[in-house]
Amino acid sequence: MSRIKSSLILFLLILLCLSSFGQESTGPNIILIVADDLGYSDLGCYGGEINTPALDNMAQKGVRLTNMYNAGMCVISRSSLLTGKWWPQTGYGIEKGTNMAQELKAKGYRTGIIGKWHLQGEPNDKGFDYFFGFLGGYSSYFEGSKDYRLNKEPFNGFDTDFYSTDAFTNQAISFIEKDKNEKNQPFFLYLSYQAPHNPLQAPKEEIMEYRGKYLKGWKAVREARIKNQIRFGIIDASTPLPEYPDNLPNWNTLTPEQKDLEDLRMSVYAAMIERMDKGIGRVVQALQKTNQAENTLILFMSDNGTDSFSVMDDEMLKRNLLPGDIGSNYQPGTGWAYASVAPNRLYKISQHNGGVRTGAIAYWPKGIKEINRICDEPLHVIDILPTVLGLAGNENNETGYSSDIAGTSFIPLLRGKKFKRKSPLYFQFMDNRAIRTNTWSLIEVDGSGWELYNVKKDPLETNDLSDIFPNKVKKFNKDWFHWWITESDEETYVPESTSASPHYSPQGDRGTGEHYIPSAMPKKLSDKYPIKP
Repeated sequence: MSRIKSSLILFLLILLCLSSFGQESTGPNIILIVADDLGYSDLGCYGGEINTPALDNMAQKGVRLTNMYNAGMCVISRSSLLTGKWWPQTGYGIEKGTNMAQELKAKGYRTGIIGKWHLQGEPNDKGFDYFFGFLGGYSSYFEGSKDYRLNKEPFNGFDTDFYSTDAFTNQAISFIEKDKNEKNQPFFLYLSYQAPHNPLQAPKEEIMEYRGKYLKGWKAVREARIKNQIRFGIIDASTPLPEYPDNLPNWNTLTPEQKDLEDLRMSVYAAMIERMDKGIGRVVQALQKTNQAENTLILFMSDNGTDSFSVMDDEMLKRNLLPGDIGSNYQPGTGWAYASVAPNRLYKISQHNGGVRTGAIAYWPKGIKEINRICDEPLHVIDILPTVLGLAGNENNETGYSSDIAGTSFIPLLRGKKFKRKSPLYFQFMDNRAIRTNTWSLIEVDGSGWELYNVKKDPLETNDLSDIFPNKVKKFNKDWFHWWITESDEETYVPESTSASPHYSPQGDRGTGEHYIPSAMPKKLSDKYPIKP
């Protein structure tokens, strides 16, 4: 009798192994596209005037995830994105634990990263079969940099027609071609575009398509985008809007020379986004041509909000370099960041909505039910790993991957079912931090003290209630501090100040932020990118 029982157990174990093996090969292909420093409203489908037909089409045939949060800064956002854990737990740049590529590779996926890495170590040692891109935080779009790699080998093939956005697109298309997949594995591609991160550089002909369109100023652009967002149903017409930042000059106070350079700055930024969109369109076309589009999940998002800084302007002008030029290194600056994050407040590195809320898109012809939807359930990049691992293991698994990760699978949301987050979302970078629940958000910028908002009535965080509800501030502060010491293994909280940083500066819009002074176009350079009459 015991021999029969043992044989039955062995038979069941074999069936289980065979079942698991079959599941490994039935999951969808997964492409995770991450833009760098893209503003919430930059895409057409999120209200912007920039030409982004490929992403707009994906939104129309997929789902807009309008309340997707990141961590507000590229390294820590990517750390959470690839591990499903809060960044203090996994470490700055993923110092410990496994990542998405390693987990998917164990499930039978072919894995690749193309573009920006900006994490610890090298991708080929971290579960990625293929790597083309650069290891650091940014690089010249035209000339590349010394940290470019093709797998582990240094890459220096920067021809005269090299433009990194196009190179990343070409490499992505090559990676997904079926003839490169000898074992017929599903693939995971992390397509990590640098655009529109500094340096602001784009082909001149595309810059000139936008030149002069931004002379109306950042407030007018922001207001036009908000009108579109109301029309699209992204925000409600009755939603209270943030006041104009007190550290940003009114457009009508700028000189003609300042307006000229600011128009050029935003024209380059827009051209970079349009070029990225064209590349994404080519990737989707390649999937369609190879009959892989139907069962490929594409998730698009940004790693943080728009960069409000402009620390290199004076040096660039001394070198007679303008936004767009090879060798230049301009950033968007506070004015255009204010427009780009519409309708939100504040920018990259801030833990207010403008720094941590991204206009995300999910596109999957086979798997998404009820297309052209807007889903405003709060999500975070920590939720992406359990979602894709749940799909990779079994397409019908609604709960996703079970582990010590912080994220929650949002497979039900893709299926058209209900998804509701139970636990708060936590945030921290330098002297900026936050905790968000379904009703309240407690936020600090520039180490200036907690602000409290009722996000049911005030989703854009305009009316600070911290003085009215001190007990709530005390409670949420306790919750946040418990999270911090638990995840970081620190005994206390001593943040690094942005005021002492060479890269950042205080950016609060209610008295703590550094005032933005727009640079002016030098007369001797004004004919380089002339505005057509």
